[in-house]
Amino acid sequence: MNKRNILIAIPVLLLLALWLFWPESAEAKKMRELTEQAKRAALSANPGSGDHREFIEQNKKMFTEENMYSYAQLMELARTGRVSLVSELWKLRARCGEGMNIDECNVRIENFIRAQYSAPDNEKMIALFRNYLRYEDAMRRFKLPENITPAERLEAMKKKRRELFSESDAALVFGFEEARQSSEDALAEFMKTSAALPADQRMKKYYEIRKQALGEYSAALNESEPPYTRYETELMLRGDEMQRQGNAATMTQAVREKYFGPDAAKRMAQVDAEIKEERARIESYESAAQKLLSANPNLNDTEKKGKLTELRMSIMGKDEAEAYERRMQYEDYLRANNMK
Repeated sequence: MNKRNILIAIPVLLLLALWLFWPESAEAKKMRELTEQAKRAALSANPGSGDHREFIEQNKKMFTEENMYSYAQLMELARTGRVSLVSELWKLRARCGEGMNIDECNVRIENFIRAQYSAPDNEKMIALFRNYLRYEDAMRRFKLPENITPAERLEAMKKKRRELFSESDAALVFGFEEARQSSEDALAEFMKTSAALPADQRMKKYYEIRKQALGEYSAALNESEPPYTRYETELMLRGDEMQRQGNAATMTQAVREKYFGPDAAKRMAQVDAEIKEERARIESYESAAQKLLSANPNLNDTEKKGKLTELRMSIMGKDEAEAYERRMQYEDYLRANNMK
């Protein structure tokens, strides 16, 4: 080898040596280990593997819980909106633990499904699962147009989903979510145009529109909707009439009794009174503080802080004054960091 070739070869050899012996970063090492875990899991999932039996037992311990749904039960609950298949998937994923590669977790879930349910039900569920994995991958790259309405956004999402799922499968996986979004759009429009209606009529029409928009999912929402949500909805629907008639306090108390009973309604009224009194004390302090600072413009920061603290304590009491100061400090932090 002549001198010229030696000079060319030396940098190449040095780069090769650096590539071979350069210390692996912690992040690269972690990624390599997780990838190897996923590969081992895929091999163990093969029934011909010597580790297959142990792999199945590990998955049973990881994912099995008491009173698991049968395939027929799960499909019926999903069809009527009483169970979200996406939520059920994420419950399973949560049991994989933070240290497990998502690919290994998905391999284990598929293997568990195959072992948990008999054929052909297990294959139908695995097909749904695989389609959802493809959907997740597609959505990572899917960009919705900017400045579109919620209704347009929903239509774009529905179209994308049906590129990967049949209509019936899309309804199983996303039907309840899509119906709820459609109903929310219809109800928001109704709220804008129905303020003049009598409250009882407005409420009746609101729930008729919701039932029509939700279709077969209506019962599932009615069963799962918390009383407090229905209470807030009724107050919202009655709000315009209460304002016109000037009976907000009386009607609010009646609606509270309807959903929570007389004792709870009484406690809620007491809390309202306490909040009102607290707001009055805050307004009194802020007015007095403004007067104090205006009358004493030459106070230094230490003197100003001391006098304001003393004023707060005299008007609010120790605990409330300290809570107010913490709240103001937090709001100052948000403003200083352009977060408010």
